[in-house]
Amino acid sequence: MKTPKRSYYNQKRSFSKRILIIPIVVICLTVLMFFQWTRIQLAFKGYSLTEQNMILKLDDEEIKSFLNNDKINSLESWNELENENHYQEYAYYQKLHSQLSKKDVIAYIDTFYQKYYDKLKELNYSDDVLCQMMKKAQLSDFEYITKQNLNYQQTKSYLDITGVIYTDLKAYIDSQKQPLEAVLSISYPFINSQNKVNRTYQIINPDSLATIIKKGFQIASDYIPNDLVTPNIIFSQDCTNRQLRKEASEALELMAQDASKENLHLAIKSAYRSYQEQKDIYDEYHQKYDQVTADSLVAIPGSSEHQLGLGVDLTSQSVIDGEWRFFGDTPEYKWVVANAHRYGYILRYPSHNSKMTGTTNEPWHFRYVGKEIAKIIHDNNWTLEEYVLHYGLGSDCLITK
Repeated sequence: MKTPKRSYYNQKRSFSKRILIIPIVVICLTVLMFFQWTRIQLAFKGYSLTEQNMILKLDDEEIKSFLNNDKINSLESWNELENENHYQEYAYYQKLHSQLSKKDVIAYIDTFYQKYYDKLKELNYSDDVLCQMMKKAQLSDFEYITKQNLNYQQTKSYLDITGVIYTDLKAYIDSQKQPLEAVLSISYPFINSQNKVNRTYQIINPDSLATIIKKGFQIASDYIPNDLVTPNIIFSQDCTNRQLRKEASEALELMAQDASKENLHLAIKSAYRSYQEQKDIYDEYHQKYDQVTADSLVAIPGSSEHQLGLGVDLTSQSVIDGEWRFFGDTPEYKWVVANAHRYGYILRYPSHNSKMTGTTNEPWHFRYVGKEIAKIIHDNNWTLEEYVLHYGLGSDCLITK
């Protein structure tokens, strides 16, 4: 009878010991999780053990940023090159400038932090503002701002203006003009073609419908709109350039359909042209005419609205059939001039303001800008240049020379 009793007590003591082990295990796990919780969180985000080790070497604020933001892909690859561990900044800048190599990205970011970051913070530029500026700022721009001691309070009213040139900031401030007027008059005086072209700009985002392109403003030679389509419309027999951007194409189709209801039949003579096609035309004109005349008749390569896929040269069935010699004399032309804005188009080079546009009258050349902008231009009897001078540039720019 005693043996079972001892067995019972032994079992009870054994069970009690097991019970005591549970809180000890819980405490151990809690301590482990306390010290490894960050690593666990990083693992849940998908970071490898090597990447976790890279991140955990950073300061607390940077680690917190990794935890609060989306996972950076291929984090390990940054360590293939010597760097200063600004991993999130590398990823951000590479996303903005995908054409750059990792080596160039690291060089930009590391130099920025070595030379300019602390001084810019002293000048009250926040991290968010600096990130926005990095979309187009060169290191030389940050050098200029720090050397000129331009604090954020002085520059903030200019920084959000499309087309701001950072190395012109002091000139803007000194001019005491309203911010938009300062940016346009100082950095882009040749929007008005009566002013001399003193710089050439590369247009950063030529997909914008409000992009102004002319002498002094260029797009890359390899730029091709990614939404080119062929409009369902009449083409002249010699038309080899039949595509437009999708939105412009659909608007032109609708305009042609409405014109046909009045027995007026529009046709395309030329639409999208590549850089090389524009160069061929440019070279041909320069063989026939002197440079001043040729430049007034044809856009230089890289500065043609046709390359944007938004410019179109119109004609009519009546011209094709020989009823009229010039499109500018036809009833179709008169109808288009009166109604184009309803479809988002403007007569790009009107006869009344060739000094502003820098191009002689082209009654055949129409430009798609969208209904809102087209209505403003039509109602004010403006050119696109005058619209830009009132409302600002549609695309950001970088100085090329």
